[in-house]
Parts: sequence; structure tokens; C-alpha cells
Amino acid sequence: MSRRLGAPPAPPAPKPLTLLTALEQRVEEALGPLREGAQPLLDDVRQALVALDPPGDTMLPSPQEQQKLRAKVTATLEEAEDVLEALQLGARSGGRGSD
Repeated sequence: MSRRLGAPPAPPAPKPLTLLTALEQRVEEALGPLREGAQPLLDDVRQALVALDPPGDTMLPSPQEQQKLRAKVTATLEEAEDVLEALQLGARSGGRGSD
């Protein structure tokens, strides 16, 4: 018998907004006040994610609009990655922890 009875189902994948919140917390921990340099980009990602999965009974955007929003999220996250890398390098070279 190859079926495993009682095996727990796989946990559901986390929502994108939950992942974004976790990313923002990690950025805050790693960069402190320097995170402000990336915050506008992360805010843009949040806005697009909310538009893709609106709360309540709000209608979903059209498939074409969803495609545009996904492309925007991807491009903005790529830009945020570059900014975060630069901020992280700046934080390291700025002498953090060199009391």
C-alpha cells in the first residue's frame, strides 16, 4: 500500500502581501533608517498587489490589467533589489558597528 493515510496536506502558499510585509521587516532589520531609500518602491509593489487581489467584494481587474500589474510588480521588485543592494553596501561601508 503506497498511500499514506493521515499525512497532513501541504500548507497553503503565503499571500503576496504577507511576503511583502516579511520583506519590509527584514529590510528594516538590515538597514534601519536607510530603508527609506527603498520604501517608495515597496509601497508601489504593495499598491499593485492590492489591485491584483482587492479586498472584499471589489471586482478583479481585467486579464489585460492583471498582466500589466504583474509586469509592474516584477519591474518594481527588480528595481528595489538594485536599490536595496546599493543601500546595503552603503550601510556596510558607512562604518556601521565601528564604535
